[in-house]
Amino acid sequence: MTPASPSWGDVERFLGADGWRQIPAGERGGRRQPHIFFEKELPDGRLLQTHISHDRSSTISPGRLSTILREQLEVSRAEFWEAIRSGEPVERPVKADDEGAVEHESWVIAVLVGELHMTAEEIEKLTEQAAIDLVHRHWSRERS
Repeated sequence: MTPASPSWGDVERFLGADGWRQIPAGERGGRRQPHIFFEKELPDGRLLQTHISHDRSSTISPGRLSTILREQLEVSRAEFWEAIRSGEPVERPVKADDEGAVEHESWVIAVLVGELHMTAEEIEKLTEQAAIDLVHRHWSRERS
């Protein structure tokens, strides 16, 4: 199982493996940028662009990661982790992650796994609201 919340450093490793070009700050105007910008030209002529935080250890929420993968990197979660693992670029186009897949918040996953000892397969079957309700019921039960 891959981490649910990768760091900006993981994204940078993906960009390196996938052949993205870092855009020097001077090309974007100004000297100091709040983010580090990258671009990649695809064989069909489209230009993909993204940016990462200077804080490589900071993690990305699952929902934000899904948006970045879909709208900026144009890869599935599996392809993202495989590129990092193998160091090889992604063959595009790739099948996008299931739009209907539920992205649980990290605090919900932490409780479901750490306190309720649920497996990834059990968590995948829960809707977002069912997972939150389960956590709230767990927190509100009487302790002896």
